[in-house]
Amino acid sequence: MASREEKQTDIIKASIRVFSEHGFDGAKMESIAKEAGIGKGTIYEYFESKERLYEEILKFSVEEYRLGLKESMTRGETIEEKLRNCARFNTEFLNGHMDIVQIFMQVNTLSKEMRVQLFAEHLAILKNYTEMVHAAKLKGEIREDLDEELATYCIAGALDLFSKQRVLMDPQPLAKIDHQGIVDVLLKGLK
Repeated sequence: MASREEKQTDIIKASIRVFSEHGFDGAKMESIAKEAGIGKGTIYEYFESKERLYEEILKFSVEEYRLGLKESMTRGETIEEKLRNCARFNTEFLNGHMDIVQIFMQVNTLSKEMRVQLFAEHLAILKNYTEMVHAAKLKGEIREDLDEELATYCIAGALDLFSKQRVLMDPQPLAKIDHQGIVDVLLKGLK
């Protein structure tokens, strides 16, 4: 028998499929229940409304991304390896979660509580990048005088836009994406 947390995750995953296919307005709780293999009333034991379920999808997805990104950083020894892993993770996550991308594109208004939670997740992602930059400075892999905050914004922004361009705007097979190219620009600069 599934734990409460596992059941909640199952409902969220079923909801992702239904919301991505039908949008927020078109998604019905009956469809979500059917997709999850449960009764409609069971959903309300976990989520008080469709709006709250929608917000939990966003929270779940951002947390899944944050944890995966952090794990990809740990698989590298040097900043170059870590950045390449992050670039690869970003494109693979985006490519593998197009349903979540569709849901994020539908965001209208979120509760203040949800905006605060998403902002906190965003700050945690930036903190992971800052820690990576700081460690690279200590190891002498990057300039000692480098502004860590500015470097963090450049890395996060560049990797985010790079993966969106390669997956959404100009789709390419994952195996053909030049992750090393973006890493070289980040580490060697434009000059």
